[in-house]
Amino acid sequence: MTKQFLSTDEFIKRHLRFGQHWNKKSITLEDAKFQTLENDTYVDGITYAAGSQFKVFETANFGWVVFKADSLTPEGHRPGRFIHKW
Repeated sequence: MTKQFLSTDEFIKRHLRFGQHWNKKSITLEDAKFQTLENDTYVDGITYAAGSQFKVFETANFGWVVFKADSLTPEGHRPGRFIHKW
């Protein structure tokens, strides 16, 4: 299985408009759709296991990645953080 290494901003850019119309001004928490990691993915110091679900959305000044509370690391542990801000 491949492991991806992404900074928070790269992760947000790759996943922000998932299932959304391309010209929507901003993707809010309510508009964001849950996505599932295809590979183990390293984001901002933490590796999340493939199958972990997350949302990517934006506020006026920041981009956010929020993983579901049942997300795990590849070793089966709970990650130290579920929310990333950029």
